[in-house]
Parts: sequence; structure tokens; C-alpha cells
Amino acid sequence: MSVQDDQTPPEPTQKPISMGGQVFLFALVRMIININTRMVYPFLNSFSSGLGVDLVTISLAMTVRSISGAISLFLTPLADRHGRKAGMLLGIAIFILGALLVVIWPGFLTFTISISLTFLGMFVYLSSTQAYISDHVRAGWRGTALGLVETGWGVSFILGMPILGWLIDRYGWKAPFPFTALLGGIAFLLVWILVPSHKPAQAPSRSVLQSIWEVLKVPAARWGLLMSLMLISSNEVINLVFGVWLEVSFGLKLAALGAASAVIGISEISGESIGGVFSDRLGRARSIMLGIGLMLVVAAALPFIGGSQAGALIGLFFFYLSYEFTFVSTLPFMTELVPQFRGTLLGANVASLSLGRMIGNLVAPFVFTIGFWANALAAVFFILVAFWALLQAKKPRPAE
Repeated sequence: MSVQDDQTPPEPTQKPISMGGQVFLFALVRMIININTRMVYPFLNSFSSGLGVDLVTISLAMTVRSISGAISLFLTPLADRHGRKAGMLLGIAIFILGALLVVIWPGFLTFTISISLTFLGMFVYLSSTQAYISDHVRAGWRGTALGLVETGWGVSFILGMPILGWLIDRYGWKAPFPFTALLGGIAFLLVWILVPSHKPAQAPSRSVLQSIWEVLKVPAARWGLLMSLMLISSNEVINLVFGVWLEVSFGLKLAALGAASAVIGISEISGESIGGVFSDRLGRARSIMLGIGLMLVVAAALPFIGGSQAGALIGLFFFYLSYEFTFVSTLPFMTELVPQFRGTLLGANVASLSLGRMIGNLVAPFVFTIGFWANALAAVFFILVAFWALLQAKKPRPAE
């Protein structure tokens, strides 16, 4: 991976590790953060039972979490002003604070605040990391690098969920929080020590709100943000209830749910890796279109192949594979929509992802009362809207 020729960052404050080493580190930190932010899905029943609330009530906590993620829109422009590393460290610090809350004062209120802060921290870290990679990696390799970082999302399921399943089974629903807070502390130290402190060559003169407005004025950016929102909504409407679906339909218990989550993690890593390479080789928009087509087929097929445990796991495997392929393909596409405000746009993108999760969290439990097939149908609808938004985003427009 190469540093772009058109940008010459100031000398770092310490001897940097290689770009490949930094990408590996960013993926590792992404995995650590996502162990916490993803654990609610497969163990939804365990958390709701431990907290003494029902599925609808805990889904409202997830909705609050999604709203909090949208606050990242007002924090991520700081990476354009103070440097990408500062944004990464801020995100990790918010994550640690969130994980510690339940350790100090367990309860439904602190659980809701905790998952909201860890979610916010994840998005602040993620947008700063994506902007850092977009600044330093050539366009021909950028999708691959971003895809490699995204593998931390899938690895968090493969390694993290079986461990958390064992911890919850042995020590109760509170056990994951001190474990993930400790991992967050390790992540903070690694980024602080190993990532160069590049300062922006010229800090933007505009305020945070002005930077956000400059991004939202661009039509392609608005359509791209809608595409991201719809894609994550389609994922979340399945994601929120898959653990309950497997447990209710096939009697899977904690250990088995952890194993099922590992299978899903493998599918996600596959999609992330393939998506990064395809977006560089096939082209960004065409790669997204291919991914959306695959998502549409798999989502429509889920109710028909999910009648058995094996069929359900196979369907979920390909659903998450196709989603991650599509999601990773969108990242290099989004980085070039407003290059002069890249950090702000990526912050707006993760805020739209938060809003999309909120929509999925609100829709999923209610349509699940009809049947899992209704969740799949809702996913198909969101995917179709995402495809329409992509077509609008890639339309050539006269220079303004």
C-alpha cells in the first residue's frame, strides 16, 4: 500500500509503523470495539431476562443507541481540524467510558447509556480511521485497505461471541462489560503509541456546522447517505431478531448461539475481503450494484430456506456475506463524493448508518410478531430503495 503522491503529511512525532501494520492495527481495534457493540444481537434474550424487560423494551434501548450514533456527525469533523489520530483516540475513550458504566452501576438505564456510548465511540473511531486511510492510501488500493479494516467487524463475531456466550452463561449478563472495557484500554494504548500524529496541513476555516452544510449541499452526497441508510436498515431488520428467531424456532441455547454467531462472522469476513478487492478491480458503483443484487436474492429467499436449522444458518451466512460485500464496496465510493470534506462526509455517513439502525430497530420487533418472513420482506423493501438511491448518486451532474 502506498502513500498518495499528491499529499505530503507533516513529519510524525514518532517513527511510524508501516501502512500495512497500521491497517492491521485498525482492524484489531475495530474488532475489540465491535465485540461490545455486536453482543446484544445474539444474546438479546439473555440481556432482556437479566434486566427484567421484554423484547420490545430492549429494542427501544437499541433505538436510543442508534440515535446516539447520529451524534457522531458533530464529533467526526474534529478529525478534519485536529487530525485523524485525535479522532480515533476520542472514539476509543468514549467506548471505554460506556463499557465501564454497567460495571459501576448495573441496571436498564445504565445499560441503555452504556450501549449508546460504546456505539457512539465506535462511529467516531471508524470515521476517523476511514478518513486516515483515504488520506494515505492510493485510490487503486483504498477499497482493499478499507475492506481489511472492516474484517474486524466479522472477526468480532468469530472470536468474541463464543467467549461472551461462555462468560454470560458462567457469570451472568453483566460479565461482558468489564472484559470489553479492559480490551478498550489496550486498544487506546496501541493507537496512542503506534499511530503517527499527522496534523492537517491546513485546518478547515469553516465551523463544524458549516462543514456539514457544505457536504449536504452536494446532491450525490445526499443520495449516497440515503443509500447507506437504507442498506443498514435492511441489515438491521434481520440482525435484531436473528438470535431470537434461531432460539425460538430451533431451540438454540447460549453456546449454540455463540457458535452460530461465529458462522455469521466467517460470512462477514468473506464479504468484507471480497468486497474490498472487487471495488478496486470492478469499479465502485458496479461493485455496489452487484452486492445489492445478491442481497435482494438472498433476502427474498430467507423465508423459504429457513424452515430448518441448517437452512436458516446457510441463509444467514449468505445474507451477511452479501451485505458486507455491498457495505465495503460503498466505502471507497463515499470517500470521493466530497474529497475536500472527507472526514465530515464519512462522519455524516456513519450518522446515516446510525439512523438506519434506528429504523431497523423500530421496525424489526413489530414485524417479527407477524413472522420472520415479514422481516425478510421489509429487508427487500429497504434494499430496493438503496438501489434507487445509488442510481441517483452516480448520475453525472453539471459542475455547480
